Amino acid sequence: MQRKRGFVSVVIPCFNHGLYLNETLRSVLAQTFGAYEIIVVDDGSDDKSTLNILKDINHPKIEILHKANGHVASARNYGIRRSTGEYILTLDADDQFEPDFLLKAIPILKNSPETGVITCYARMFDHMGNIQPIRPLGGGIENFLATNNCMASALFRYRCWEDAGGYHEPYNASYKGFEDWDFWLSVLESGWRVHSIPEYLLRYRNTRNSLSDQNLTEIPEMMKRLVMRHEELYRLNVADVIYKKELKIRQMRELRNSLTYRVGELLLFPLKFMRDGIRKVSRKIQSRDASAASGHPAPDKKAEIPEKQD
Repeated sequence: MQRKRGFVSVVIPCFNHGLYLNETLRSVLAQTFGAYEIIVVDDGSDDKSTLNILKDINHPKIEILHKANGHVASARNYGIRRSTGEYILTLDADDQFEPDFLLKAIPILKNSPETGVITCYARMFDHMGNIQPIRPLGGGIENFLATNNCMASALFRYRCWEDAGGYHEPYNASYKGFEDWDFWLSVLESGWRVHSIPEYLLRYRNTRNSLSDQNLTEIPEMMKRLVMRHEELYRLNVADVIYKKELKIRQMRELRNSLTYRVGELLLFPLKFMRDGIRKVSRKIQSRDASAASGHPAPDKKAEIPEKQD
């Protein structure tokens, strides 16, 4: 297929994310760069609300595709294969780009032949209103060996996807969430570089029960699989990987021992105490409501004492 030069195909996998999808779509439709199409890939959603929202979407720039559930890598590949643009913008169904992202990103690709991927700074937010900055470095392979320095939602050349052989699809519960890092490594191994725009142009939603939360206890196994997938690359750069990991550990220790960190912890202590108390009260109310609905009395428990804070 002949790709449309200067045209962007926005690929949005969606599995039961109808609650946030319209907000995500609005962020794309608000882009000040107008040469794009939007491909929403329904990855086997079984949530009625999501299916109804997908059914109601009617816009000339938006195409809805449906497929059996195969997880995010499969959904992205499915949408990219059916896209028409020279550039691909991957976007999760619960995230949003600022209106000028494409306008700032496209010229970088046009003027930098060695650059294959454009990422940017992001604000990670959750349902509690917490906001945390994320500042991916981009760069070359050396910046991706010990950590992922590109957001999952990013702009890249269709040629990068071809050179990398697409996203690695075989799904394994011990690899979920690392598909993006794996893909960027494959792109970089093909000779491309990642450029990070030092501006907060992405809003990244950290939903409850998100993959990033679920993966905390599985990271060692996932890291092992990542290294095995790129064994030759890591073998040739093992010294650099160890150095960067040790450097990161030292930086974290220095941060935790700094006066600023300790003062911040002291100031936040009352808020953490209140938050933990609210959560416990909420769980207790939910337990009582569930018991009332089932017709069984709730167990009589003594008042819980908030756990001691470090």
